Amino acid sequence: MMGAKASSLLADPGFSGKVLAVLSTTIYLLGDDGEIIWVGLEELPLHRRCLRASLQPGALRVGQCFFTQNGCLRIGQDAAIELDQAIEWEPSAVEPEQVESLPVVNACLQRLLDFLPEPGKGAGLGQAIALISAIAGARDVTGRPLDSVFARASRPIFDIAKAALGQDMGEAASKGRQLVGLGPGLTPSGDDFLGGLLFAAHSLKTAYPEDFCWGQEVITGLMAWARKQTHCISHIVLSDLALGHGPEPLHEVVKLLLTGQDLRRLMAAVTRLLEIGHTTGWDILAGALTGMLLVKGRLNRSPGAAMPDSGGSGFRVSGFGF
Repeated sequence: MMGAKASSLLADPGFSGKVLAVLSTTIYLLGDDGEIIWVGLEELPLHRRCLRASLQPGALRVGQCFFTQNGCLRIGQDAAIELDQAIEWEPSAVEPEQVESLPVVNACLQRLLDFLPEPGKGAGLGQAIALISAIAGARDVTGRPLDSVFARASRPIFDIAKAALGQDMGEAASKGRQLVGLGPGLTPSGDDFLGGLLFAAHSLKTAYPEDFCWGQEVITGLMAWARKQTHCISHIVLSDLALGHGPEPLHEVVKLLLTGQDLRRLMAAVTRLLEIGHTTGWDILAGALTGMLLVKGRLNRSPGAAMPDSGGSGFRVSGFGF
């Protein structure tokens, strides 16, 4: 199978370029036009830029050329992937007429936050979920960062969460700049968290156009600034997430939240999301849950809703350095 973006690019007989990166399960290809796709093993999650195939990444090297010819993707001298029988994947869209009311979505989100296990140090910015859960429930939270990356990210995440509650995507995007490029790897934890946040925000804006509205220049400005702040692979993944394109389990998690599905189905999708990368799944999930605070913020602004106290948050945070 392959995603719609990969299918479109590979259908062009002129599409060619070089191997950009080789990992244990994935080969990233950079086209001469600047587009990036990747070839992943069969068990990897689907994505609009992903082609799943039986291929041994260890046999390939960075810098080798690739091109398409007669329905075949050729990489280097020996690797060839037949494309004719590949099934195109595209996630099902969540239309406004399919979604539940915002109170139902908020209740579904709260159930998930209450049920999620407490992530440890190996969860990257997933460690922020305890903080997000406290903000969603207007509860006090105490804790301490378990690693240096989360220590640097905790304050921006807190500020982004407050901005989401205040329906201020401009402020969320501004604070999000502090996360871009934060952490090791081709897709740093800060980028993955920010991508999850923007994916959730885009999904809410699409599904509830009358309730969530902000100028697209808020997001395009952030993406333009981020281009030189992080790895090109991470930037293309982040840009896709901001436009509502992510790995298949993330689409499923957000769809289940917006349609108010039961916790069993929701946790099955969350489990698959958490299997992505070393911390990527946790990072994206934490960002998406932070973005979903926009729902609580919208409800708080509804006529007759109880607003946070004069302290501005309704809870106290200690142990995180702020």
